[in-house]
Amino acid sequence: MVKDIKLSKEAIKACKLKPADVLLIHTKRSLWSWIIRLGTHSYWNHALIVCDVKTPKQNYLDTIVVDPKTDGSITMDCVSKYLGKLNKYNVAVKRLEAAWFQDDGQSDKPSIRSRICSIATGEVASKSGSKLVELVNRTIRQVTVIYRFVRRKIKRSKAPLHLPWSIRPIQMKSLTCSGFVQWCYYKGVFQIMKERRSDRSRLQEVIFNPRAKKKVTPFELLTTTPADLASCAKLSWKYIIMDGVIREFQSGEEANLVTVTGIRI
Repeated sequence: MVKDIKLSKEAIKACKLKPADVLLIHTKRSLWSWIIRLGTHSYWNHALIVCDVKTPKQNYLDTIVVDPKTDGSITMDCVSKYLGKLNKYNVAVKRLEAAWFQDDGQSDKPSIRSRICSIATGEVASKSGSKLVELVNRTIRQVTVIYRFVRRKIKRSKAPLHLPWSIRPIQMKSLTCSGFVQWCYYKGVFQIMKERRSDRSRLQEVIFNPRAKKKVTPFELLTTTPADLASCAKLSWKYIIMDGVIREFQSGEEANLVTVTGIRI
C-alpha cells in the first residue's frame, strides 16, 4: 500500500535521504523535459545524486546534491532547488539497498556511499561565464541526445563510441544526467572493490542500463537514461513527492501506477 503524507518541512525530513540516493525529477511545463520523456517513454526526465545530507539540527533542505545540467556543466545545489519548488517539480527517491552496500560507517574503511559521492563531487565543473557559450553547449547536447533517441526509436542506432575509461563525463557531448549518476556508481564501487581486493562481480549490481553488455563500456554507462533508473529493480523506490504530497512505496508496481496514471492506491 502507498502511504500518503501531507507535505511539510517535517514530512520532508521523514524521507531520511542518504548519501548516494538517486533523485528522479519530473519537470512541469518544460518542452525539453517533455521531449526527453517522450523519447524514453518515461514519467521522469532528469536525475541527480544526493551527496551531503544535513543532520536534523541543520536545515534539511540544505542537503547537497550533484546536478548534471543540460548545458554540460555539473554543479552542486541544495535539494531545496527541487523540493522547494513543488509547483515546478515532482521528485522521486530511489536507493540501492543491497546488503553488501550497507557497510557504511561501521569501520575505518571508506564507505561505498562516500566514495560514490566523492566521484560525483570531483566531477563538479562550473558553468561558463558566457551565456552564449552556455546556450550553444546546451543546444548541441540536446540535439545530440534527441538524435540518439530518434535513431534508437527507429532501430537504426549508430555503433557505440569507443570511449577510454579515462574520459571525464563532462567531455562527452551526449552525456545524460542519469548517465552521470550511473558513472559515479560504477566508478565508486570499482575503486572500493579494487582497494579491498573484493569480488568485482558486485559491479554487475550497480549497472542500471539494461542495454549494457556483460563487459560494460564507458559509452553504455554514460548513455543511461532516467527511464533506465526508474525501471531498474536494483534501485528500490522509497518516496515520490508529487503535487504537495509525499508518497511512500513498497513496490515499483505501485510507484509506476501512480506516476503513469495519477491514481492513488
